[in-house]
Amino acid sequence: MAHNHKFIDIVHKLGTKGYPLTGVYRRIQDKELFFAAYGKLYANQGATTVGTDPEDTVDGMSVERIEEILAQLHNGTYQWKPVRRVEIPKANGKIRPLGIPSWSDNLLQEVVRMVLEAYYEHKFSKHSHGFRPNRSCHTALKQIHHSWKGTKWFIEGDIKGCFDNIDHQILLKILARDIKDNRFLKLIRQMLQAGYLENWQYHATYSGTPQGGIVSPILANIFLNELDQYIEHELIPAYTKGEKRRINPEYGRINKRIYYARKKGKKDLGKELEKERRQLPGGDPADPDYRWLRYSRYADDFLLGFSGPRTEAEEIKHKIGDFLKTINLNLSEEKTLITHATTQAAHYLGYEIQVVIDNNQKTKQDKQHTRHVSRAINMLPVLSVPEKVANHWKLKYTKNGKPTNRPELLQCSDFEIVMTYGSEFRGIVNYYSMAYDVSRYFYPVKHVFMESAARTLANKHKMSRAKVFAKYKRTSELGVNALIVEAPNPNHPEKPHYAKLGEHPIRTSFDTGKQGLDKVETFFVGRNELVRRLLADTCELCGSKDRIAVHHVRKLADIKKKYLGRKSSPDWAKFMLARNRKTVVVCHKCHVEIHAGNYDGIKVK
Repeated sequence: MAHNHKFIDIVHKLGTKGYPLTGVYRRIQDKELFFAAYGKLYANQGATTVGTDPEDTVDGMSVERIEEILAQLHNGTYQWKPVRRVEIPKANGKIRPLGIPSWSDNLLQEVVRMVLEAYYEHKFSKHSHGFRPNRSCHTALKQIHHSWKGTKWFIEGDIKGCFDNIDHQILLKILARDIKDNRFLKLIRQMLQAGYLENWQYHATYSGTPQGGIVSPILANIFLNELDQYIEHELIPAYTKGEKRRINPEYGRINKRIYYARKKGKKDLGKELEKERRQLPGGDPADPDYRWLRYSRYADDFLLGFSGPRTEAEEIKHKIGDFLKTINLNLSEEKTLITHATTQAAHYLGYEIQVVIDNNQKTKQDKQHTRHVSRAINMLPVLSVPEKVANHWKLKYTKNGKPTNRPELLQCSDFEIVMTYGSEFRGIVNYYSMAYDVSRYFYPVKHVFMESAARTLANKHKMSRAKVFAKYKRTSELGVNALIVEAPNPNHPEKPHYAKLGEHPIRTSFDTGKQGLDKVETFFVGRNELVRRLLADTCELCGSKDRIAVHHVRKLADIKKKYLGRKSSPDWAKFMLARNRKTVVVCHKCHVEIHAGNYDGIKVK
């Protein structure tokens, strides 16, 4: 049963009340914190990725390894290893450097992250959404859609090489304001300065938080919270005034004419004047006594919405640039844009955002149980799918203008093929579910996915697409065409497994009403099932109690492929597959023999 770790609970309360944090280094030397970190990290797909030390991986995790880390922390001899740097392609064709820490460093980073998150989460701005519990790209976009009505200018912010240029000394000074523990701060400093290996050549790190490190996102948020506080407490008050625009004089004059026309019984004239009034804004767009500024940030991307003249929008941009220089960061001038909200679209978190003007669109509103009609859609920010995103996914599995098969999936079962397509398609549609035009752009993408899946299955079985569709195309429970493959469930034969592609109608989430309130953050640190199995101190294969450790695999699909076509798989693999687990707790003898490929232990019951 998960329980709230006392120290993490205390840290959270201190952060909430604004008290300083002391005695951290001593208190993190707690097995329970490391067990909680292990329980959180082991299931990640990257947990088995090797850092700079091939021997230091999640495989073979044991209580003794945690005790060794704790002993090194106690003696002050813990040494962070350099991260292994790899380069991954970005969507724009450029390269992003990624640092992969060793497993022991990952474990300690997770403990540090839990402490920092518990303390700083309450201090962070409500306008910050990246790498925070119960916040996401969708919460940032929802905030813009609901509360940025009337935006005239968008200021799209881009910080040049943000994560690579975070100044270590400034970051440590920010931390030292609240954390009065030099040993803990020294531990963080040593981690930041551990360097990296690229092509097995060592490079020192003088700035930046390594992308890929578990603690890096929270450190970046602590650093960029300085920008959040500057905008929230200085810029927003300076560029916000007036609670409501004054009445547009022309709108007021027509209002009077409508009143007298109705009073004189001239209904036709009144209707004509109403049409004329509908083309005018109720508030004066040039009101010098009305301004407001809105702000949203996700990681190093930020967006501001401003209702006021462009000259002041330019001022805001320059002031943000000047502030960033005080913390040794710089705005990218060519990427920091000022966009007119009603004639151009701003780009933020993969969406296009534009303010709508439609004076003829009338919306029925309920206010204090009184029905009335208003132009509620006017000046409302709407979210849309960028055309290049939809085209990218349409072309991804297309060749010479036609959907094509995927040769890399031919060795998979029909269930796995449809599941692969289905999970990928659901992922992109779910991300863009807040766009009003999601169905217009993604129904054509669904067609390409279904055709590509059918061609892959047809190629695998040497049959026609028509036969594939006859076998697997169904109308789902929600009334749309989908590819559905059934697989038996050994544990519950009455509840078979289903792989589905395209089983849900594609609709904006604002129509389905699934945009609920965010949950209140909680900081639970507890033992999970794997930790309890490890602490049982018994080999799950042979019952021995000799040097118990956990054998890990990257994913179960790897085991299935490895033993495909063989008469029988080894008992340790049967154990994992039967329990649908990527782990098995083993003794030293069994673990060595598993890795040597000659495991011959007692059969698993």
